[in-house]
Amino acid sequence: MLGAWFQSFILREIVPSWSYNWLINWGLIPSIPIPYYLFKITSSYDQHEQQSKKPRKVFHTLNFLLICFFSFHAFSLQILHVSFNYNENFAFESGYVYKILLIYSLCMVILSLINLAFNVMRKRGRAKTNAVLLFLGLIPPIISVLIFIYIRPLYGIFSGGYTVIGFIFGILIWPIAIMNCDAFQLRQLSNHPKERALTKITKPAFNFLYSIVDKKAWMSEVFSKNIHFMKLTLIKDAELKEHYGYSFMKRSSILARMFGNYIK
Repeated sequence: MLGAWFQSFILREIVPSWSYNWLINWGLIPSIPIPYYLFKITSSYDQHEQQSKKPRKVFHTLNFLLICFFSFHAFSLQILHVSFNYNENFAFESGYVYKILLIYSLCMVILSLINLAFNVMRKRGRAKTNAVLLFLGLIPPIISVLIFIYIRPLYGIFSGGYTVIGFIFGILIWPIAIMNCDAFQLRQLSNHPKERALTKITKPAFNFLYSIVDKKAWMSEVFSKNIHFMKLTLIKDAELKEHYGYSFMKRSSILARMFGNYIK
């Protein structure tokens, strides 16, 4: 959806000017559900959501109706109108539907931030660190949307394409949380799938923030990881001694080759 929305800004440089009304309205359609999906993502962290099914059902139904309402008006070219077009510069006028859409989007984003803030306060360990990362990842897109989608258009200046700047920073932060849900697994020594390259790249940043956000939980996980590593080493040492009768130096040499990469 984000890709389709940003694509509409690129197409503005290609398509003829007479089609701008279609482009700026239809280009809005992919972006309309984004605040709601963002709220759904942040709500998935809250296990207490299941305790109030009926209010949640009404809330989700209302969101579905609002998304359909805004999408219909965008499809019928009733949200934005080009006010003037000189060469490559143009501005647009917006009606009440656009203002309602902005208010709706702002409310959903605020609710998403509240969800993450509650999780930062309630959760511990990696869940808390992930909530902090998701919260930080929302700030740059929100600022860019406020500036380029709301404030500048109030003065008749359309520069929505620059919102990609804020989203780039957000996209760089969110994968750190998404890719490091199991940052303390010894994958090569277990049945877990091989660690992904992006996880290796983002793990140092995740661990650094983890050590700041919840140092006690971080130290506990590091200690547990070290215990697990030592347990595997001792088990392997016992197997080499009992099954093969290797000497102490021989076992040490084998263990060094097997686990040398994990000794820092």
